[in-house]
Amino acid sequence: MSSLFSQRLQSHFTQMSKYLRYVFNDFFVIALMFIIGGIGYQYAMFIKHLQAGQWWEKLVLVVLLLVVIQLNNLVTFVKRADFVFWLPKEKEFFAFLRSGLRYSKSIAFIVQIVAWFVMIPFIEKAMVTTNIALILMFLVIMVILKMMILNFQMIDNYHHNGNLLNNKVFYRMIVPLVVVALATYINVYVGVIIGIVMLILSHLLVAKLKQQSIDWQVVIEKTESHENSLNRFFNMFTDVENMQGAVKRRSYLDSLFKMFKDDVYSVLYSRGIVRDKEISGLLTRVSILGAIIIGAIKLEWMVILIALLFMYLIVFQLIPYFTNFEDNVFTSLYPINFDQQVKSFTNVIGKIMILVIIVLMIGSIFMFNLLGSLMLFLALVIEWILLIKIYVPKKIKKASSNY
Repeated sequence: MSSLFSQRLQSHFTQMSKYLRYVFNDFFVIALMFIIGGIGYQYAMFIKHLQAGQWWEKLVLVVLLLVVIQLNNLVTFVKRADFVFWLPKEKEFFAFLRSGLRYSKSIAFIVQIVAWFVMIPFIEKAMVTTNIALILMFLVIMVILKMMILNFQMIDNYHHNGNLLNNKVFYRMIVPLVVVALATYINVYVGVIIGIVMLILSHLLVAKLKQQSIDWQVVIEKTESHENSLNRFFNMFTDVENMQGAVKRRSYLDSLFKMFKDDVYSVLYSRGIVRDKEISGLLTRVSILGAIIIGAIKLEWMVILIALLFMYLIVFQLIPYFTNFEDNVFTSLYPINFDQQVKSFTNVIGKIMILVIIVLMIGSIFMFNLLGSLMLFLALVIEWILLIKIYVPKKIKKASSNY
């Protein structure tokens, strides 16, 4: 079973390396550097001017800790065919799932350390202390709670009687909330002790799983959900094999289509982009993320630069949608030349980017003065003209000439 898991893990790493080179392209790396640098600078300034011991700081610390320990879920790399091939040796398959649990714990351990390291300055302010041992105890609590959650997620993969311990709300929210609140408001060592007790209990329950039957449907659904999440992320940067987009009717956005022209390709592209869950989800997430980052950073030049990068990133991701209807034989019957199709596509992209500009400007209202907002708006308008009038048509025609 260990060799089978190693093969699955190696296959997973191979797939990751295949797509990560598209994710971390030159533009994304540059954008990431500016974003991390801007957020890091603002975080440093926030900590510098933060007065220690304010009443709300411990409350925020509790919320942050609860959020961080929710990161990372159990990964098993189970395939749908395993249900057929390994059902006769179901008890032996426990070793495979346990390998997945160990792998998940190793990844979660690294994530918790990184998050704790970033939170150290805020922990010092909230707890009004520079005691290294006390601060280290918060890392211990984070790791203990995360390991406990993963153990209970392992238990969820098996058939069991429904009880309080196996309730997701109990082991993911109630227990962590009690432990973190006690550690923050009462005594950190009390929180550590209770956390250790719950961790030991979860280990004992995991040890008994070998004699129980696997809930294959739950295991497979969790694994496929994890794989789909990764594929959706990679699909933002490149085409992913076996990735099928979903279309959803959004009647509440019908009024939005009035802003687009009535020609054939404008109708196709506008409705296709809005109804495509992958593309519309990408637009929504990136736009909102950009607005949040703009609202959180006070340096005007950095905000403008980040906003321009987000604009370019969104347009860059939308360009491949130009060929979305090429496989539809009926589009070849339309008496519309290539230049008109390009014009319709750029018109749709241009109006979508106007909506993106509005969202980004909303983020600037909270941090900028009038002059700063005007400078940002002017920069975005100039980039809009360059992208929509020059970059997009040129990029499409260049790509089409290579076919």
